[in-house]
Amino acid sequence: MPKSKGGRVTTYLHRICHRQIHAVLTETELARQYATVDALLAHPDISTFVAWVRTKPDDFFVSVRKSARVKKR
Repeated sequence: MPKSKGGRVTTYLHRICHRQIHAVLTETELARQYATVDALLAHPDISTFVAWVRTKPDDFFVSVRKSARVKKR
């Protein structure tokens, strides 16, 4: 859960994964529906991304674009 929405526990993520989460989901969606790692992995876009990025080396990085749906908000 984002700190801006009352989150208190820190879960460490790979930088590219963190950026992808924020590119796909809004802070409000994260707080309401995806407050756990298991819930995030259940999201189809996130699970597809995680499956893809798992095949990359540990130091892999690529820029991430926000989805048009998230940009509108």
